[in-house]
Amino acid sequence: MQTPEYEASDRELRVAAVLSKAHDAALLRTAHRLLARRGGGKRSPLHLPQPRILPGGHVPQWWINAINTTYAGIWRAIPSPGPELRLGAPDDPLAHEVAQQARLLQASRVGYRKRDSLYEAYIPDGTRFEGQSLPPIRGLSPQASRRANLLLGRGDGMRVQPGRDEEFDQPHTDYFAVWDRSRAYGAAVLALLRARV
Repeated sequence: MQTPEYEASDRELRVAAVLSKAHDAALLRTAHRLLARRGGGKRSPLHLPQPRILPGGHVPQWWINAINTTYAGIWRAIPSPGPELRLGAPDDPLAHEVAQQARLLQASRVGYRKRDSLYEAYIPDGTRFEGQSLPPIRGLSPQASRRANLLLGRGDGMRVQPGRDEEFDQPHTDYFAVWDRSRAYGAAVLALLRARV
């Protein structure tokens, strides 16, 4: 049984994690907007994107769930490389760092989109993650058949397709690195903008 102190500290940790996600998404939107405006020769905007948080000290559970479900909108905020080239030559190390961080964020988005495409439903044979793959559904492509088997709950288990573990690991790593990468992108944009003042 969990004590009230444990439940309170667990909630505080979950609230802190959600607030961090909201701030990281706002940082990414702000950094990209500042970079695009400066690269286009325009003034900095009067209002910058703010983290989408509720006012006051109380953080309701529905809001925590909404941020965790939508990832605080971070996938829509991921920029494409390019605006930094208007502020520095392609061989400029600061512009290169911004472009590199943007490419890493793009890899995180690819990992997010691909993360479920390598799973399959299967029939276990009693050993860990071993067993027989379900046969494809007639009339569907192999990929569509795997998705349909998962959605319909066919089979008795779910696993990464055999032989694709390494292919699964990279998108999985990229997917969870998006929060660190958003802060690195913001820092790289800030360093570039400061050098071009």
